Parts: sequence; structure tokens; C-alpha cells
Amino acid sequence: MKRVIIIIVLLVLMIITSCKNKIQTTITTSSNVETSTTESIKEHLFASVSVINTTLKAYEMVEMRLNEKMDIKSIVNPYDYDELNIFGKFTSPTGREIMLPAFWYKEYEIILDETWQGSGSNVPLNEPKGLETVLLKDNEYYMFRFLPTEKGNWIYEVEVKYQGEVIQTLSGNIEIQDNEAVYKGFIQVEPLHKRNFIFEDGSMYIPIGQNTSWHVNRARKTYDYDVWFQNMHEIGANVGRIWLSQRCFSLHYGEKFNDFSSRQNEVARLDRVISLAEKYDIYLFLTLINHGQFSQYVNPDWHNNPWNVINGGILNKPREFFYSEDAKRIYKSQLLYLIGRYSYSTHIFAWELWNEVDWTDSNPLDVYQWHKEMSQFIKEHDPYHHLVTTSYKGETGMAYGLSTIDFVNPHSYDYANKNMNNQLVNRINAIWNIYQKPVIFSELGINAESGGRTYEMDPTGITIHQGLWASIMGGGAGGAMNWWWDSWVHPHNLYYRFEGAAMYSKLMDLRGSTYIQLSSLKDITISNNQISILGYRIDNRLYIYLYDKNWTYFYQNIKPKEEVIVTIPFVNGEFKVTIIDTKTGEIIDTASIVINDEKFTFQLPTFHEDIAIIVD
Repeated sequence: MKRVIIIIVLLVLMIITSCKNKIQTTITTSSNVETSTTESIKEHLFASVSVINTTLKAYEMVEMRLNEKMDIKSIVNPYDYDELNIFGKFTSPTGREIMLPAFWYKEYEIILDETWQGSGSNVPLNEPKGLETVLLKDNEYYMFRFLPTEKGNWIYEVEVKYQGEVIQTLSGNIEIQDNEAVYKGFIQVEPLHKRNFIFEDGSMYIPIGQNTSWHVNRARKTYDYDVWFQNMHEIGANVGRIWLSQRCFSLHYGEKFNDFSSRQNEVARLDRVISLAEKYDIYLFLTLINHGQFSQYVNPDWHNNPWNVINGGILNKPREFFYSEDAKRIYKSQLLYLIGRYSYSTHIFAWELWNEVDWTDSNPLDVYQWHKEMSQFIKEHDPYHHLVTTSYKGETGMAYGLSTIDFVNPHSYDYANKNMNNQLVNRINAIWNIYQKPVIFSELGINAESGGRTYEMDPTGITIHQGLWASIMGGGAGGAMNWWWDSWVHPHNLYYRFEGAAMYSKLMDLRGSTYIQLSSLKDITISNNQISILGYRIDNRLYIYLYDKNWTYFYQNIKPKEEVIVTIPFVNGEFKVTIIDTKTGEIIDTASIVINDEKFTFQLPTFHEDIAIIVD
């Protein structure tokens, strides 16, 4: 019996020893793999840097690729900048330094199959027709995109960090040729009065345009923008607004919230849209997140959001996105990716952090702190200093008070049965008085339900006209931007409504030592009490907009105004008077006058709803 017990004990000990050996073997193997991976990643990852462009000119995007020595994507997530962080420093001939993050790029080709006869093929004549397809290729690699702003010899230095440790540096130089093209630069806030925007060269930028947030045709997709941008360009519009939404363009709405591999087709499409904007001279709000992605109640899509734990994410509730340290750290990688891929473009008007952030499931203080952190992060990493903004569902919001938010971007659909010319100006100036920053309504309308309902209320787009003129002549930084571009403006060909304001705004120069709104001057007289005035006195220039107080989209029976005389306090001297048609922007008439009593007094030609004048 003792012998049996001893045999059993020996067998048990043998089994335990065998299990320990297996466990030790497994652990040793895992450790070896981890050590091997770490050692291989710390070796030099890249053989060289090569330029993709065939010609290198100042003011034109330069693309440079890093030629890898191993399959990097099999070792790291190239969209995680905490793991592998690659920055390039580009030094100009005069010593200006541009620091840019590299980004992971997959080669592609976008084609339009014009033989397509399925859904989305029924489009108007003379518009692109077909099925858009993004053909992703096998080649993928790290890339830099930068905009050289000087001719001559540029020096580049590339620093590769793995988990915070520098593991490789590369350097070289490229020769940039001169370019005779006019370069205005990136958009900035006018520094003296902080009411308007200017380009780097000091010239005015007055945004006139509309929302163009996503493509709507399921077949031709981004070829929608060929149509919209061309129509906008032809009448002088110069601003649009693009959402990185679940519908299209969002980086994190793929298989994984922190790996954009499955969204390379969408960033390829975004590349194309930005190229079209550059072609048609449209400057874009790039709206980085829309509210529905992180909402369970308003346009809710949280159930589909890859950040949601039920979809493999790390967040149990939408509001955690604003205060989770892991979420903020991961989202910063997305910001670096966007800066690396798109900051070269002068036609990015602004990074708009959110669309209507207060519709999300969130706490206002968390939202404020998130904006403070993310806007500061962009300011620190965007070498071209694009403007940064955000938006709320109304006219005000805590984040607008941040020094790193450059302008106020209100939204309102409360103008049904109201006179925009009379009331919008008051709101613009009230908002400016709060924040002391440029104000541009990036969404303004009379109906938030549908383009069809808006068309029923305003079939000829009078509210577009009034929103534009009231904004640019009443203290706004640009024309108010309508919604329903896809179901109101385009199908009913209302583009003509932008033309007058677009043409007039190109003649405006609001830079000067003085900035006085005509609506604030008490000594103005108008011989017809049905007429109100908006506009500016800027040094020795006048920009004047006169309109019938009663004219609205619901009251259009406006009688002609004859022999109206206007008197405005001004300076003495010789001046040219230019009278402009507000609908077309065409010059109606010009005249020369001499002022010697410090008053501009002028009899207007006959007009109906409104008229515009420049005195310079």
C-alpha cells in the first residue's frame, strides 16, 4: 500500500514539474518575441528619404516619402504617434523652421465609371455621372507634405522616435525653384480691430459661401464637389464647410477607432475634395467631429461609434471622450495625422474642432477643458498657424472665450418670419462685444427641418441674399452661410444669390486706423424713412448698404425708391462714387464728387429692395 502511495506521489510531482516547465517555456518564448521586436524596431527603420514631386517650386506642396527597411506596419500601429513618432524639421534659406509630423500614406487612384447605370446615375445633364471608386494600392509608407514659402536650398532633418526614444535621424537638402504665382499665404485674424480676416500678405479675406458638409450622391460621391465648387466659383463664392463625419471623411469611423487603415479610402476622397477646393479657390472649414458621433439623443450615432466599448472601443459613455486621459491621448494622434496630411494647404481656412458640441452627451466644463487642451495642442503642432474654432448649437459657448479659439462661429435657425437685415446685425455685434473676436455665422437659416421646407418658405433665396449682405455690412467677418446646399440651393439653382455680395466684398478694404459702423453714427440722414443703412467708414473710405426695412422673404411687395438723398459724416477731399447692383455685383454707375463740408451727400438712383455704394 505504501509503495502505491509513493508511486502516486511521484507521478503527481512529475506532472507538476512538467507543467512548470511548459509555463516557463511559454513565458520565455513570449519574452524573446517581445525582446526581438523591440530590438528590431530600434534598428534603423528607414534607408532614405526621397522626393515624390517631379518639380519643386515655392508655394506648391512638396511630398517626400520615407523608404523603410522593414515592414513597419507589421510591428507598430503607424497611426499611433505615441508608439512611433516621426517629425521633420524643414529649414528655409533664410532660417525659418517648419516642424511637421509624418503621416502614414497608402497609394490610391480614384476613378469614375461613367458606364454605371445603378443608383445615383440619374443626374442633370452636363454634370459628372458614374460610380466613384477608390482603388487602394499595395504601396504604403510614411510621408511628409510641406509647403515651401521660399526659393533656394532647404535643409531637412528627420527624427524618428520609438516610445519617446530617438532611434534614428536622417537629413538632406532640396532645391526649391522660384514661382511667379501670386502667393497670399494662410488666413489670419486682422490684428488691429479683430473684426475680419486677412491673408499673410495683408490682403482682405471676406468669406462668402455655404455649407458643403458631405457628398450626397451615393454613386459619384466626391464628384458632387466638382459641381458645387465650380458653381460657387463662377459666382465668386470662396468658402465651404466639410464635416469629418460618419457619413464620410471621418478617420475613426472604421474597423478600429485608433487605426485608420480601413478609412484610407475616405482620406483619399478628402484629398480630392481639398484639391478641388484649391482648384476653385474655395477655403474650407474642416469640421473634425460632428455632434451625433458622441450623442445618444440628437442625431444619435453613438451605437455605431468605434470608440464605444460595444464596438471594440474604450469608452462606456459618450461624455468620457472629453475627460478620459486615454481618449485624449489617442485623439491627439488623429490631430497629428490631420496636421501632417493637410496643414500644407492654404485653402484650409480653419480647423473646426466640433460641430454643435453642446448637442453631445457631455458636461460643459469638460467640453471647455477639452477645447482648451486640443486647441492648444493644434497651436503647438501646426507650423502654418491655421485658425482654430468650434461651434455650438446657438450663438454663444464657453470655449469661444479661449485665447486659442480664434473666432466665433454661431449657428441659428431662428430667422423665420424675421427681418434678417434688421436683427442679424444686432446679434453679430452683441456676440462680438462678448468675445472681441471675428464673428461669422457658419449656419444661418429659417428652417432646420429640411431643404424642401426651406424652399417652400423661401423659393427664391431672399434669406441667402439678406444673410450675406447683413453680415458683411453689419460687423460680421463674412457672409452668413446657409445650410441645405444639397436640397435647396443646388436643385433650384440659387447660386446667383451669392454673386452680388461676392463681387462687392472683393472691392472692400476694411483695414485702417478707424473702424466705424454706419449704423452707429447718429448724424446720418436719409430722405426716405422706409430705408435703413448698414456699412462702414474706414479712414477715407465709405462702404454703404441701403435697404427697405419691410423687405423680407414673406413680404416682397416693395415699391421703387426715387430721388433718395443720403448724408453721412465724412472727410473732405475728392472721391469716386461707385454704385453697385446688390444682386449681380455689376456697377450701375460711377460719379466723382468733391467734399468740403465734411459730409458725403448723394442722391441715389431709383432702386427697389436695396442698393450698395463705395466711396473712395
